[in-house]
Order: sequence, then C-alpha cells, then structure tokens
Amino acid sequence: MIIDYSPRSRGSHPVLVPDAHAIGMIGVIRSLGRSGYTVHACANQADALGLRSNFAAKGTISPSYEDPDFLEWLDDYVKENDIRAIVPSEGFLIAIRPAFSRFVSLLPIPRDEAVVYGCLSKASVLKTLIANQETAANIPPTVIWEQGMPLPSISSLRKLNTPLFVKGDGTDDMEAGANLVSREESHSAALGRMEQISSRYRQILVQGFVPGQGTGAYFLIHRGEIVQEFMNRCLHEVPHTGGFCSLRESWQHPEMMEDARKKIRALGWEGVAMLEYRWDPISNKFWFIEINARFWAALHLALYAGIDFPTMLLDLHRGETPHASRSFEPGLQCRYTVPSEIGYVVSRWKDPAVPLVGKFASVAGWIARFFDPRIYSDLYFPGDRKLYFDQWGSFIAGALKNITQGK
Repeated sequence: MIIDYSPRSRGSHPVLVPDAHAIGMIGVIRSLGRSGYTVHACANQADALGLRSNFAAKGTISPSYEDPDFLEWLDDYVKENDIRAIVPSEGFLIAIRPAFSRFVSLLPIPRDEAVVYGCLSKASVLKTLIANQETAANIPPTVIWEQGMPLPSISSLRKLNTPLFVKGDGTDDMEAGANLVSREESHSAALGRMEQISSRYRQILVQGFVPGQGTGAYFLIHRGEIVQEFMNRCLHEVPHTGGFCSLRESWQHPEMMEDARKKIRALGWEGVAMLEYRWDPISNKFWFIEINARFWAALHLALYAGIDFPTMLLDLHRGETPHASRSFEPGLQCRYTVPSEIGYVVSRWKDPAVPLVGKFASVAGWIARFFDPRIYSDLYFPGDRKLYFDQWGSFIAGALKNITQGK
C-alpha cells in the first residue's frame, strides 16, 4: 500500500484538469482534490459531471479544442489562475500541438515532442515495437499503412482473422484530430474503409481479431524508472461482444506485466500510461493491442485499491518523492453502474445469440451486484457521491424522453 505522499505545499499548486466530462478525468479531479491540490476542472460542455465535483476548487467552461481561440484562452487561463500543472488528455495534447513548447513545462509527460505524439499514434507505436526483437512478441496480426504507400492487397489482409479493426488516430488525422475505430466483418469491407479514410490519415492500422478478455497494465514512470504498477481485467464490456469495460477487477498476470514493462521502456514514455491487452483464459495467450498515454477510464479501480496514480504523478512533477509500492489486492471489483453496466445488460438482451436464460441471468446479476457492498462503483466515490445520483438523474430523464418520443 502507499505509505506516504502528502507534501506540504500541494494547496499552493493549482492544477488544471481538462475533459472533466470523462470518467477517468473525474478520477483525476477526485484524487488531486482530496490530497490537497487546488483543482481547476475544465470542460467545453456545461453539463460535464467533473465540473460539479466536491474535489474541484473551481469548474470552468473552455472553448472546444476545434475553436481557433482555444490556445489563446488557455494562455490567459494559465496566467490568470497561476496554473502550475496541467494533467492532459489525448484531445488536449492534440489541441496544443502547434504550441507544445509553450506548455510542455506544465505537463507531467516526456519533454520530447516526437515521443509524445508518437505514443499517441497506434501505428507508430506498433512500428516501434515490431522493429525491436525484444518487444515484437505478443502482437496480433497487423497491417500498417502510411501515406505514400499503395493500399494493402486483399491477400495481405486475409492473413488477419475477422472481424478486422481499422484504426486512425487523432494525432495522424490531417483534418480534425479525430480518432477512428471501425469494426469490419470482412476483408473487403476493411479495405473499403481504408480507401475511404486514406486521404485523411497519415497512417492507418488494421488489426485482426484475437480472442479473450480485455486486460490492462498500468504504469507511472519517472526518469526512466517504473515507480508504480497496476493491473486489471475486464469482466463486462459494452457491447458484451467487445468494447468499453463496464465491470473490471484488479488482477495479476506476471508474464503479461513483464511484457508490458519491456514495451513501455522501449517507447520512452514518462508519466502515466495504460497498455491494453487481450488475454485468452483458455490458452493463457495474450496480445498487446495499444497504449493509452494518458489517464484511463478504469482509474477509479486503482484508486479504490489504494494506488493513487494522479497524486503520485503530480508529486513527482513537483519534485517530491512519494513512497509507493507495486503491491495491490487482486480480486477487487468496480463498475461504471450507469449507463455502462445497464448498456451491457441491454446488449445481451438484444443479442439473438444469447439464450433467454442468459438474458435473465444478466438482469439478475446486475441487481445482485447493485446490492453487493464488496463491489465499488466509479461514481459512488467517498466525499463526492452526488455525481453518482446526478448521473442516475440524467439517465432516467433521457430514458423517459425516449419513451415519450417513441424511441
């Protein structure tokens, strides 16, 4: 467990946390606020939950990242509020790319711009790892296309199992900085999707299907050294056939973690990062899917397990030395109750391949977990539980609106 990370002067160190609507960034706001940092929560939408967090000293609405005035607004906000650090999201990093050198000292990430934006590109990450013999293992069948190259042949795509996943990253998007992930059921459909987006993305990644559960290896790295680790596996995804992880548990897999250590070191990342894998419990094989060089949606599970990544990250950025341990309790469960766990049940209910008994079992399981005190909820966080009820209110209001409109 964490022994001590309570530096004296956190309160005089204002921190800006953008994208306060995202569940992972809400976790960042809560971690930093409860540890004494002065948190400025920021979002471009007024209904962002994190703006109303008890752990945010101030909530503010910013221009959208696409707004040409965003960088000027950011400059002014940092100066007027004496912001000492910014915890960036991927969208934020893409938005500040033209002015990276102006803000990099505030960011707890690598100082090398090429490393930062290279790690935001799935294609660039896979190219780096495949080129290194030590890190080329445990990667699913993959095709990488770059501008200036001919599109891959259908025969090369047939080496990948279906469904195929066609991916373009915001950092490679030459138009709007948008991420794209498109599931294609056939090789010809995947090639057609590549043709559609080839004029927009500098690089496109295509990955074939690999079986198993979603898992994650999480790191805090400082000056090339791994300070903290964590792992979890996904028990439910939305839709249930694969997607966003709505129910997860702390977990350990030594071989996967060692593979992740090699890969994160090879990429030269500093700060926090999540390496996403898929693990087949039948064969015990695993495959690296991608890196999320930012805070992740499942952050609350680590917080409940006593692994306080955001506070340790900011303490290190300020020059403090938090005492951390890589140990954590496996089997701890946490879920994104509403709307994601409801979405999991709905996806199973709508799937004709799921037998009726399985559909009812999903409903019964949801109810049982709702009343199980051993299972945590992302939003039902000590000292900030009003966000949980706010989310329920929004969900119910939306459902009633859909009913009245006949949807």
